[in-house]
Amino acid sequence: MKLVRSDTPEVAHCIASTRTRASRHLPVFLLGLLPNLIILSITLISLIISVRVAVWIGLPAFLAWNAWVLWRARSPRLSWVIKARPERVYIRLFVGFGKSWRELDAPDVIVLEASEIASIAVRTVDVFLYGPKPKIVEWLMIEPAHAVAESVSDQIPLFLWDTRMTDLSERVYWVNEERRLAIGWEWCRPALRIFLQQVVQECPSIIIAPEERSELDLNGIWKGRAKPDAQQRQMLLQACRLGFFCDCAQRISQYKHMSFRKAGAYLAEIKREEAGTGHPTV
Repeated sequence: MKLVRSDTPEVAHCIASTRTRASRHLPVFLLGLLPNLIILSITLISLIISVRVAVWIGLPAFLAWNAWVLWRARSPRLSWVIKARPERVYIRLFVGFGKSWRELDAPDVIVLEASEIASIAVRTVDVFLYGPKPKIVEWLMIEPAHAVAESVSDQIPLFLWDTRMTDLSERVYWVNEERRLAIGWEWCRPALRIFLQQVVQECPSIIIAPEERSELDLNGIWKGRAKPDAQQRQMLLQACRLGFFCDCAQRISQYKHMSFRKAGAYLAEIKREEAGTGHPTV
């Protein structure tokens, strides 16, 4: 096992040469929504002065921004999550960009030799937030060999909990109790099971473990006015790590008589407490 940066020649060569990889393609409208609204507002204000001024200011800004958004969303160099080659697997721990990432000068890719991976598997979680109909979330679970699991667990918190990384998007979590890496598959392409088929062809030595399925029922948290207890806070934290931060904040604000802002701050405080006491769980 080793740690490298995604902008190193080794990783760049891997991006260009391997076809067995998964990338996260966020909806373009989510990436560019807020700046587009700002550009639109400026354009509408400019219309009061002159239609020509509005066209000369708004149109170039709109085109330039959305061209950048499209490049950012579709660039294989920026959007990849995991890559597999016959001899090793590259796992991107987070997507870093901007000033803080360059100044930090920290590696953001973990490299595991094929012999260092005990198995990989699909985990499906049914999350109950709004009654009996669940939202389904998929994760790729990677179990390192026993000999390297300790070194992996020692390194992951360095990336996830460094306070200087406030603008980095977390992608990978270490499940301490199970000694496995968990990679969220939301908006990832190809589909998880298709990716596993590609891994089998590319790395036949890696064992594909049976698929797992579990559920997380948060409906009981919304009943009554009392704040969530310790067990319920852990469930909320788990739901947030599965990608339901906004949903949980909305439900807390609705049923616990908090503003949405206070509910978000409450969830953030739970995360900070967990960061000081142990590793995250999925």
